[in-house]
Amino acid sequence: MVMTEKLTKKNEDISDAGLLKVTNRIDRVAREKPSHREVLKFLKEVVTEQFKIKPEIEIHPVLMDEELVKTKTAEGFPLVDKGDLELDIASATNLFEGLCGVLKRNSKVSEDVDKIEHTSREELNLEALFKKTAAEDGEYVASLSHRLNLKGEILSFLAENSLRPIFEAYADELKGHVDQEKWWRAYCPICGSRPVMAELIGRERKKFLICSCCGYEWRYMRTKCPFCESGDPKGLKYFLTEKEGRAYRVETCQKCMKYIKTVDTEELDEEVIPQVEDIGTLYLDVLAKKEGYTREVQPLGLNLGDL
Repeated sequence: MVMTEKLTKKNEDISDAGLLKVTNRIDRVAREKPSHREVLKFLKEVVTEQFKIKPEIEIHPVLMDEELVKTKTAEGFPLVDKGDLELDIASATNLFEGLCGVLKRNSKVSEDVDKIEHTSREELNLEALFKKTAAEDGEYVASLSHRLNLKGEILSFLAENSLRPIFEAYADELKGHVDQEKWWRAYCPICGSRPVMAELIGRERKKFLICSCCGYEWRYMRTKCPFCESGDPKGLKYFLTEKEGRAYRVETCQKCMKYIKTVDTEELDEEVIPQVEDIGTLYLDVLAKKEGYTREVQPLGLNLGDL
């Protein structure tokens, strides 16, 4: 019992320190970009709920056979299938309820949230929703949303963000099995999800992609599209803005017409927090879309115009 209490306290201390780092960065970006203040406030409340739940999360050990890991890496398979992972339904449910409160306080979709809160748990089975979301069963979520007369993205936002800390915990557990020098693919080596952003790190500007699901960062080639994997130099371009200088860029692909935002960490004077950098540069998404490019993964998985 004493050992459990000590571990819980340690986890809480780590969680508190991590949350402070994120919220400090959010506050700074909000001061620098007042036009983004409301959506950054929303992000701050979301991550606060997520960090609060982290000490409660229990994950089941995933046994890794190193020979199988080598085979999976060589053949392009991620370490795990998200749909096969044991989910901590209790912590996800608590977070789901907390995020409902965040949405009600900060968005134009309070009626949808009211419906969710007043729907019986027989009709809205959260365990089933979490498992289907982990398995990327979009048809289930769409069908459930239609049946409950809700905007589909609302349930997706709540489910995905309720599961994110769990997937982050698994990624932290499994990251030691990834060989960064042998995985040069456009999807996460741990869970197989697509990247949400990219970073250029160090003087050599090594490129890393950031997983949209578990937050893991892995090496990638600078001369390839992180979506269709095209390596045609004529079709890969990027643009900067005078306001941001070299700190942020939008990398585009003429073949698939998708884009990704990239942060040059050497150009910033503090630690990069990908979610914060993403929300703090929404105007770059507007510019990219005006040029006809689309984004593979939406920030927070929500139409931020509803906030």
